[in-house]
Amino acid sequence: MRPGNTLLLLLLAFSSALLPLASPTSIPDFRPFYPRRPLPPIDPLIVPFCNKTDHPSVCINSARYFSHEFPSVDATNMFNIMARALKDRIRFTQRRALAMSNNQKFSASVRGSINECAALYGNALDDLSTAMVGFVTRDKGTFEAKLNSVIAALKACDKAFMGNPNPLLKEDERLTKMTSNSITIGNLSF
Repeated sequence: MRPGNTLLLLLLAFSSALLPLASPTSIPDFRPFYPRRPLPPIDPLIVPFCNKTDHPSVCINSARYFSHEFPSVDATNMFNIMARALKDRIRFTQRRALAMSNNQKFSASVRGSINECAALYGNALDDLSTAMVGFVTRDKGTFEAKLNSVIAALKACDKAFMGNPNPLLKEDERLTKMTSNSITIGNLSF
């Protein structure tokens, strides 16, 4: 072996020892989105309550994020779980709508409808808060009326698009199902 080749081999061996080993952290992730966090486990105590609703799978998927915050799951705590999940989802959808209203890929009329929906989501949050007070004070009339107002606000959002494609339709349908589930579960404790 020539002396130049041994020096080159020695340099290559030394430099490769300085490089980090190939590991998942050293390889860049070029996917458009990072991997999602795993979903929290389903608390088996929420399943009997969710099975009494019109949309049990939506109920279970909504409740799984907040059921761990309560030491026990009874009808009252289950309503609190559902109301918390609904409030969280309405806020998320409202923020999403506000971001979409600034997106220039939508026409001006669609952006106006999205802005109207964002305002309606604010009204829905207010109605949900009043319904929660009605639940705590055991005022069934206020409780049901205000949760039905949440559903009405979500339907008004759909009507605001007047024949234009509604980019928020799937979220509105999900929120309507969550609100319906909240009414059913809340009525279990009255």
